[in-house]
Amino acid sequence: MHEYSFSFIDMNAFQQSDPAKDLALVLVTVFQVLCGLAFCGSIYMVYLASLDLLSDWTLSIKSVFFHFTPEENSQFWGMAFFAVPAIGALISFFVLDYLKKVIRKE
Repeated sequence: MHEYSFSFIDMNAFQQSDPAKDLALVLVTVFQVLCGLAFCGSIYMVYLASLDLLSDWTLSIKSVFFHFTPEENSQFWGMAFFAVPAIGALISFFVLDYLKKVIRKE
């Protein structure tokens, strides 16, 4: 006849699953997805600004010490405005990835 081997979980062995650790991993993953979406959206807006499709935007920086108004229809300022959140989202993504590795180690 045929011999079948079954592997059973040892019910006497105590396995503890930390729900706080699992929740933290899920939240970090959700925030990583949000960072990825923010990065993609910001890069898309940089692309639109490079095509000069955001020509209706005006930028004016007023301070106590100086008043700066760049030239009208400046592609650079539109691209820089959206590049900063893209860089922030990218850095946040990798910081969250490091945090996920630290949580998994514990």
